[in-house]
Amino acid sequence: MANNLLSYSGITAKVKAMESNLLKNEDYVKISNFENIPEFINYLKANPSYESLFSGFDEGSLHRGQIEQLIINSLYDSYGRIYRFCNQEQRKALIFLSFRFETNIIKHCLQHVFNDEYEYKSTNFDAFFSKRLKVNIEQLTSAKTMDEFINLLKTTEYYPILNAVQNSHNPTVFDYEMQLDIYYFKKVWKLKDKYLKGDSNKAYTEILGKTVDLLNIMWIYRSKKYYDIDSSKIYSYIIPISYKLKKKEITTLIESGSVEDFITLLNTNYYVRVYGTTGITSFENLYRSLLTKIYNSNKQKYPNSMAPVQQFLYLKEIEIDNLTTVLECIRYKLQPNETLSYIQ
Repeated sequence: MANNLLSYSGITAKVKAMESNLLKNEDYVKISNFENIPEFINYLKANPSYESLFSGFDEGSLHRGQIEQLIINSLYDSYGRIYRFCNQEQRKALIFLSFRFETNIIKHCLQHVFNDEYEYKSTNFDAFFSKRLKVNIEQLTSAKTMDEFINLLKTTEYYPILNAVQNSHNPTVFDYEMQLDIYYFKKVWKLKDKYLKGDSNKAYTEILGKTVDLLNIMWIYRSKKYYDIDSSKIYSYIIPISYKLKKKEITTLIESGSVEDFITLLNTNYYVRVYGTTGITSFENLYRSLLTKIYNSNKQKYPNSMAPVQQFLYLKEIEIDNLTTVLECIRYKLQPNETLSYIQ
């Protein structure tokens, strides 16, 4: 225990210092009152997490896509700084996050094939992070068709996944993204016991297992609520991993007759019983609220592990989502109170 405490004291202190730069409620109140994008950018330039990313750019010349990408890149910048600080054992836990980021980057590049107005570039990526990518972003964003996009990935592990989707009936961008997500979770679930030991393994297993459960619940809900997808099709979107949510429960949720029946069944679920739903205004907020509680609980349960790092990077992702939301609200000149209602 003493060795474990000593081993993780340095990285815990490092992450705590980085966490102090995360935006607070009062920051969002200030940002929500901005009347234009240059004010928004100038505010971010004063934050250590974004200062280096936005330095050298004229706040009046950046368009929305560039701003969003710089904000997203702050996550990869944070990851790179943490990775460089970790020892070899701690870096093993970060390998799984790099897999996730790479999958997300491929999904961003994929958007460009379906919408040529969508722009995504590797410019200003953390150099350390960029070197560890197994895909060429510039090439992927130049692809005009799915044939070209998939062929550019022919030497990677992603080729069989995307090629199989392409050979299915009229695939959409949603189909490609879902199968990339499923592949990622299956991959790391299989590898985690090989790379991680002790509390780091327990902490990561708990986070990963509960995240998969909640994503499966979320995807079933969205399939029924927004897409009216047939139950037989929903099964193809399920990550084949069960943690606290057992296979029988997944089947029951998928086969529920309506969204109302789905919610009734969900109210008896482990996650609702343990973590509660007080003050939740939407299903999406329920998902985020439960996941936040799980990360907080995990950090307290396994303080001398990579759990604090995982929680910080999770909070960083929420911040990025919030900033891109506020950016959009300022663009459409929403009132401050309306903007704040969208903050997670």
